[in-house]
Order: sequence, then C-alpha cells, then structure tokens
Amino acid sequence: MPNHVLAYVTSDSVEITASGYRQFIGAELDMTPDTNFDLGSITKILCTTSILMKYVENKDVKLFDPISKFLPNWNSKEKSAITIKDLLEHQSGLNEWRPLYISADTPEHIHQLIAMDSLKYAPRSGRHYSDLGFITLGLLIEKVSQTTLEKVFSELIAMPLALTATQFKKPFDSRNVAATSLGDVIEKRMVETGSPYPVIERATEFNKWRTNVLVGEVNDGNSFHGFNGVAGHAGLFSSASDLAAYLQEIISSMRGEGYFSERVINQFLTLSLDPMQALGFRTWEISGQTYFGHTGFPGVAMAFTKNGTGFIYLSNRIHTEGEFPSTDSLWIPLLERENHP
Repeated sequence: MPNHVLAYVTSDSVEITASGYRQFIGAELDMTPDTNFDLGSITKILCTTSILMKYVENKDVKLFDPISKFLPNWNSKEKSAITIKDLLEHQSGLNEWRPLYISADTPEHIHQLIAMDSLKYAPRSGRHYSDLGFITLGLLIEKVSQTTLEKVFSELIAMPLALTATQFKKPFDSRNVAATSLGDVIEKRMVETGSPYPVIERATEFNKWRTNVLVGEVNDGNSFHGFNGVAGHAGLFSSASDLAAYLQEIISSMRGEGYFSERVINQFLTLSLDPMQALGFRTWEISGQTYFGHTGFPGVAMAFTKNGTGFIYLSNRIHTEGEFPSTDSLWIPLLERENHP
C-alpha cells in the first residue's frame, strides 16, 4: 500500500508510520507522519456526529426529534416525520447524492432544494448512504447553536480535544498536504454518466469545474462549490496525530473517562436496522470483531473497537491520471491483518 500514513492507537500509545509520496503529479513530495489530509466523509463523524453526541448529552436535541422541529421547510407530508436518528442511520429515504452546486448558487438555496426534493426511498426502508442527510444535519446544528458549523466544531470539539491540526476549508499546514484528484474530473464524470447516481443536473450547466491538481482544496464539490468548504458531510482537513487523539478520546469515553458521555456514545454505537451502520458511525465485522468508524472519498479511513484499539489509514488514492482503487480495497485488508497478524 504505497503513499499512505498509518496509525495504530491504544488508550496510552500512538504509532504512526508514513510511506511514499503525498504528491507525484507535477511535483514529487514525500509523505510524512505529519502530512495533512482532506478527510472527506470522515467529517461526518469527527464533526457532525461528535457535535450531535454532545447535543444529546446536553439535552439540546433528542434523537427522535423530527428534523421539521428545527427546519420548517421539512414540514411536509413526506418529510415531517423524519428524525435526527433517521439521518444519522442513513434511513431517511433521501437521495444519496446530487451536485447541488450546479442547481443552486447559495447555501440557503441548496438547503431549500434538499427540503423540496422528493424522497427516493420510503423512510426506514433500508440504508441508503446520503450526503444530503448530513448536509442537513450540519444546518440543524447551526439552527440549534445559532452560529456557524465551523465555529461550533472549533468550540465544542476541536478545542476541548486539542485537535490543533484539524480545521475546515484548508489544511493547517499547507506546505505538507496530500494531493487529491485532478480538479473536479471525478465528479464531472459522475454527472456526465449518471453513475453511480442518476442526477437531473448536467455538466454543461456548470462553468466552474476545477482542472488543477487539488492540493489543500476541499475535494468534495458540494462542500467546496456550495458551502465554501464548510458542510456537515465534508470539508475537514486533519492529520494522523489529531485523528489518533480523537480516537483516544472515544476509547476513554467508552470507559466513562472521556469527553463524551459513556451512555450517549454507547447509544450512538448501537447497530441500526442495517448491521453495517450505527448512528453516524459505519461498521465493519471482521473475524468476529466489530469496528466502528468511517471512510472518506480521498482515500482515508479510521476505526476503533470496543476493546480499545484504533486504526487510521490516510492515502491519496485519487491522486492519479488513471483509475484508482476503492478505499475499502485498501482499508479492509489492514483490519484483516490486525485480526490475523
């Protein structure tokens, strides 16, 4: 597995190793243990799910609160009963993905489109992983806090956990950051082909497609083009050491000794109707061991077990001019080797 940073985490130790290049198109730059990475959908855990765990703990929200309680645009016959829990478990019935930045020119317009968009599936009829759901949870957090998602994350998660290299929009260290794709070529192809998700938007309707090698720019199009890099589903940059510190806090919290409520975190780690999904956290079952965590599209992943171990894999898998491997094809063998050393 070339071009990566790996970390093995326990409650009292962190081992980080780096291999290969953080960039090799246009320049050949070494990967280091401190390289910053675009986290993609790990934002869903590190930011949105973590904030909601604190909100549930502080009784600011309840998991069975309907989204329409906070967002009046959701008060329709189709969506009024959809809850925070439904969105966290990807059971809301929302579309998985749309390039909403093509159809809308402001964050407010994007949220309006999501609220008005017809459900693709019946609520709680199955797990349908949805960026739109976590974009909505980001807005809900802003409505509850009456401030920006970026500020809530900084004050409620990053500062208390001393995550000094984790922030929205851009990496903490722009001189040491893993490159991602050649501009928006991947999303543009998704729009053009309708694969894996058919969408009503057309690539020709958008004239801001990026073509440069993305280094220190949020890769996700909805986050970058639609929300200036700050959204509930994507937009964070971080490092292996900060992610390790987060996992150590999660491990401590499961024992009742950490920042998060032991009761609440165990509630969030309860499997949903789909065994591969808890509340916010994705799960993997490997050789009888359950791992909780998440992956991110740029080629990143993190997970932990209830036994108190954590694993981090950070790569630049989409930094290529050709085809790229799936994150799971790189990540799952790492977890399998842990079970069969």
